[in-house]
Amino acid sequence: MNNFRMFLSLSVYLMSTYFVIDLIIYTFDWILLLVSIVGFVFAHYLWPPKCDNESVWYDLLEIVIELPFRAMALFIRGLAKLFKHGDSGIDF
Repeated sequence: MNNFRMFLSLSVYLMSTYFVIDLIIYTFDWILLLVSIVGFVFAHYLWPPKCDNESVWYDLLEIVIELPFRAMALFIRGLAKLFKHGDSGIDF
């Protein structure tokens, strides 16, 4: 079951990556952007949980698949921290 989840997660990740490349190379489309973001989130949550007998390739794939999700989470947390103190203004 873990191999199927890994394959499905990798497939969704590759499809989302293709959509991002399509957005950059060809015309921008909000629907493709939304589908790619949902795909990256879906690929993150579809990835199977950690096991003790995993290989190095499995760990490398996990890092690559989780990278877009972690970048989006970091961006959203940064925006929340920026607007947390709304009355005090932006402090650099």
